[in-house]
Order: sequence, then C-alpha cells, then structure tokens
Amino acid sequence: MIEAYASQLIQAPADVVWDRVAGFDSLPRWHPGIISSERVARPGPGAGPLRRLTLRDGAVYLEARLEHDAHARCYAYAMLEGPLPVRDFRAKLRVTPVTSTGQTFVEWHATFAPAPGHEAEAGMLSQRIRDDFFAPGLTGLAHTFLPPRTRTSTPGMEGRH
Repeated sequence: MIEAYASQLIQAPADVVWDRVAGFDSLPRWHPGIISSERVARPGPGAGPLRRLTLRDGAVYLEARLEHDAHARCYAYAMLEGPLPVRDFRAKLRVTPVTSTGQTFVEWHATFAPAPGHEAEAGMLSQRIRDDFFAPGLTGLAHTFLPPRTRTSTPGMEGRH
C-alpha cells in the first residue's frame, strides 16, 4: 500500500477545530479546493453516509464514511469513485490537542494502491494527494482560525469562516 500524509499545527483548541471538521459534509467550509459536498443516498446496505465532493477543477469524488469517533476526534472514509487512478483508498482525519500550548495538531493520512496499469505512478500519486489535496486543505483549515487582521489572501477562501 502507498501512503500520503500531511499535518498542520492550528492556533485553536482541539474541541473548536473538531467542531469545524467533524461534519462529513464540512469540507467546503474550510478546504479551498472543495466547492460542494452533498449527501448521496446509498443504493444498498452499507456502513456510513456517502458524500459527493465537487472540486474547483470540476473533479467529482464519491466517498463513504467508515468511522466517526467524536471522543477520539477522528473520522475515516473510503474513496469509492473519482478521477485518480487508485483503488482501496482509505483516509483518516485526526484532531489532537497540544496540551502544553492549547494549540491543535491535525493530521490527514491515506493508504491506497495504484489502479492496474498505474503502478509506476505510485510516488507521484502520493505526492499529488498530499500536495494538491491534504496540505492545502489543512492550510485552509488553519486559515479559518486566524484573526481577521492577520489573514492573508488564500485563493478560494474568500468569505469562509
């Protein structure tokens, strides 16, 4: 399995950060690359809800929530459909308090396998998921907690708090 990982230190208490990210449909509130997240009816039996994400570039992903643990401040999901040539994609977003400072450490981790015929692209896919999706999302999340006077322009984040 291939891995992608990004993390961010956020200047807010963990419970406040968790409140911002805990909703499975909350990504458009803080991720600058996501323009919409809509619930989708599950066609048959299954564990958690489905969401359809639409990105700024027009890409559409269908994801299923696998786990939601408010006490541990984390949720996991699987990508069921999308334009990336991957299979068995599982990701987890975790919010952890930094007890010595009152800040929050947020990490986003995924494991996946390249789709058949794309094995040589494994490293590029990991980097793309980290650099084009996870890292900008965590930066966008951190940006939503900055005081208004210190905010700098983040593309796609106008009017999101």
